[in-house]
Amino acid sequence: MPTDFSTIDLATLNAAQGVMVAALRDRCCQWEQDSADAAAGGNLSAASMIQHWAFAADLLSTTISTEFTNLFSQALNARFGDLTPTTHRSVADQVLDAVALEVAAAQEVPELVAV
Repeated sequence: MPTDFSTIDLATLNAAQGVMVAALRDRCCQWEQDSADAAAGGNLSAASMIQHWAFAADLLSTTISTEFTNLFSQALNARFGDLTPTTHRSVADQVLDAVALEVAAAQEVPELVAV
């Protein structure tokens, strides 16, 4: 785990969070369907076990999402300083500015062509 959170790429962090949470939620839905199918087939023991897996996957997706959000916040704080409310700017406004700076920094500068 990096100790210098300011070097973490925020776009990659967001993409990783989205991919991981979506994969876990997809697996959760599949297990819920498998559990319903097993129950309909009369295999209540398997249905219960698969339902527990689905619950664990759902819990894990929430935990991962929360931890990625915390890491994102630490990276923003490391890069742009403490984002606490001030008398004239909310935390949301400061975060929006920080993300806008990150996006702007990631954009390629268009080459100017003489006409």
